[in-house]
Amino acid sequence: MSVFAPATPFADFIYRHFRSVHALKLGLALLVAVTINAIWAPPHFIWSMVTIVVIMMSLPQVGGAIEKSLQRAIGTCLGSAYGVMLVATVDSYWLIMSLLILAVSLICFISAGRYSYAYLVSGFTIIIVVGDANHDTSEALWRTANILSGCVIAILVSLFIFPIKAKQDWRSQLTHAIDNMAEVLAQHLKAPANHDLDFRAKLEAAMKAVLTQKKLFFSLEWESKTLKKHKVLLSQLANKQVRLITLLELLPLTRWQEEDKDAYLQINAVASELAFYLQQLAEFVAGKAQQLPTLPECLEQELRHRLQLSLASATIVASTTDLDAAATDGEVPQGFALTGYSWLIYQLAIAVEALYEDIAIIEIAYNKQPASQITSGKAD
Repeated sequence: MSVFAPATPFADFIYRHFRSVHALKLGLALLVAVTINAIWAPPHFIWSMVTIVVIMMSLPQVGGAIEKSLQRAIGTCLGSAYGVMLVATVDSYWLIMSLLILAVSLICFISAGRYSYAYLVSGFTIIIVVGDANHDTSEALWRTANILSGCVIAILVSLFIFPIKAKQDWRSQLTHAIDNMAEVLAQHLKAPANHDLDFRAKLEAAMKAVLTQKKLFFSLEWESKTLKKHKVLLSQLANKQVRLITLLELLPLTRWQEEDKDAYLQINAVASELAFYLQQLAEFVAGKAQQLPTLPECLEQELRHRLQLSLASATIVASTTDLDAAATDGEVPQGFALTGYSWLIYQLAIAVEALYEDIAIIEIAYNKQPASQITSGKAD
């Protein structure tokens, strides 16, 4: 099923109440751990509960919990293996501590990037296992086993008890960003000349939605093989949204004189189509439309041609005498302003088309169509 398909009522309920659901899942995971402890009472079982809280507290999504669990498990195993080896084979206290410090310092040096949490876990696991170097390896092994059991409990509860999917959160944030951008463009085009509308709140909301999308990338890779294959595309899609937001920030800064109103209205008539296309795209991403809306063939070329005609039909180029007089009086010729405004609308068209292209590729990949059918989502 496509990531843009309408969400089931159950999935929609979970997403709308994900905070309550997440708290419930964490409580259930701890209850499982407490029950195991009550039945078998393994030594140092508190580490299982600590692991559950560390993994699940800040990562409600399934993909995030899986990745953090695996990193914690790998870091625990590596750190525990090194610590047990030191305790079992080295008799000198100072030699053990020297090797411990060397290992933790090396881990600190190489710790970076996506797997930094695994390095962190490996470092403090070595310290926990070695302890005071009393050569008791059973305690270290029990702690390792309990941490691994906590990882397993966290993964199972995240997967099978009211799963909170990062895919739905990502889609919701993408919809929110596109919807805000479409609304900003539509409001600007409907506003009178030289309006003083403030779009900062909506554009900041759109930017926050883009940043949230980026935070979900790793979780998406664990939840969807299709999105994992297109992880570079996800990053490009976020960057293209940022570009569109940046262009929209320039719109309220545009100013023109009353005599140039007709020329601007002609350009805005062209730009209003972009707002319509953005709104259609937001509805598709939200699951309100079954088919990806299509764009006219060669949208940016068509808009460029129409904008050129609009500029040509408007009387915006002053005579040489008028230009000299305007320069003498310190005035800026309006021809330059209109040309710059048409360029801005043209760039918006290119950015909108780029969004369509990336979303079309993702949709076609989910439908498992041949690569030759991956187009920019335009009508034939």
